[in-house]
Amino acid sequence: MVPRTTRLLGLTLGVLMATGCASVRARLPGSWLSGSSQANSLSAPQRATDLIPPEAIRVTSTEDRSISLAWNPVLIGDIAGYVIARSEQAQGPFAIVGRTKSRFGTVYSDDGDGPGSLGDGRTYFYRIHPVDSQGQMSRSHAFTSATTQSPPDTPTGLNVYSNLPRRAVLTWEPIQHWTVSGYGAYRAPTVAGPWEKVATVFGRVRAVYEDHVPGDLRVMYYRITAINRFGGESEMSEPVRAVTKAEPLPPIDLSVSERKLGSVGLRWAANIERDLESYEIWRLKTEGEAWSEPEHLASVPATATAFTDTTVGCGEPVQYRLRAIDADGLISDYSGGLELRGQDLGLRLEPLPDGLWRLRWDPDLAQGWAIASITQMRWAMPDRTLGEVRDENFFDLPDLGPRRTRLQVTLSNTIPGEDGSASQTVSAPRCEIIYAAGDPALLNPPAAAVD
Repeated sequence: MVPRTTRLLGLTLGVLMATGCASVRARLPGSWLSGSSQANSLSAPQRATDLIPPEAIRVTSTEDRSISLAWNPVLIGDIAGYVIARSEQAQGPFAIVGRTKSRFGTVYSDDGDGPGSLGDGRTYFYRIHPVDSQGQMSRSHAFTSATTQSPPDTPTGLNVYSNLPRRAVLTWEPIQHWTVSGYGAYRAPTVAGPWEKVATVFGRVRAVYEDHVPGDLRVMYYRITAINRFGGESEMSEPVRAVTKAEPLPPIDLSVSERKLGSVGLRWAANIERDLESYEIWRLKTEGEAWSEPEHLASVPATATAFTDTTVGCGEPVQYRLRAIDADGLISDYSGGLELRGQDLGLRLEPLPDGLWRLRWDPDLAQGWAIASITQMRWAMPDRTLGEVRDENFFDLPDLGPRRTRLQVTLSNTIPGEDGSASQTVSAPRCEIIYAAGDPALLNPPAAAVD
């Protein structure tokens, strides 16, 4: 006689096999492949009689592009483990992705074909089949579905610090979820795009980025994304606008304050920028019919609005320009150019009764200089010193003949040395005039030659 408990157990198995299991059975073709995976089929030796499928199948985690499953062990029958099959469609086809080797092996983590391969926010369907000690898989199975964690949340609180020299600094609220490994910084010239990824900021809590922008007073727009460790990105944040610091304005009102032999005094209006550091003085000279490239003459502090150039030749054409520089090193455009000629001596030749010539210069233009040296410049021969006068504004020339030649006048002073040292001679720029006996043009004051 069969005990009552055994009859009840048999009755229970019969009911399960006839009802509950029948709804989840699957006809599975093929032969056992040692638990290997195939893309379009599920293969295993099939039992003639189905085992009881596991119950209470549940999803324990969908984070980090992995799906973890758990179920209750099947305590009745010849159970040696479970086969786990996966599909991207509820109706299949299913492929084996793993197995456990014990009745109590009731947990499984699916990483796909490799870490990250399951993707973000993707849904998969699973079947759990019992396997007996002979390696035969039951056609009855438990069924569930799971969706991997969505891409990271979009960062919030994006803020930008503008008016910085050729850069913009972004800050935002860090994402709290541990799967975030960094952030993507995107930049565009307009709010409509196109958006360019300019940097990846590594680290979940590193919620700051400093972007170097090539240009002053540049308007840029920024957006931020969160990135997980597999490179999955969130949606972009709302755009924010940034403006780089403007370079200083070019100096204005550049003019001549004083002009003497050998020097030119300049002045200009002070810039309005509060963080101005200095002014640069640039000078151009003539090269044939055009101006040369600007040469940096000097720099003066921002508190200065005047400068004296003491290296100007006699009657030399020059042009001055200024630039302003602020504390961040930003440089203004050049100011408008100021063109002028260096002061000359007003050299001229006057005929004398005996057929000779007198070289004369303007005493007011020579003021402050005591000594005048006169030299004849000879192209094919060494230059010849004709003489020297003190506190005079003329020199009577010897007979220089009919040959055309250049005459040079150099003004100088002798300065006593300090503490008994030898005296020193300080000279003004040389001034020149062309001499040719009998030339009527010499009777009129000519323009001074360039040194």
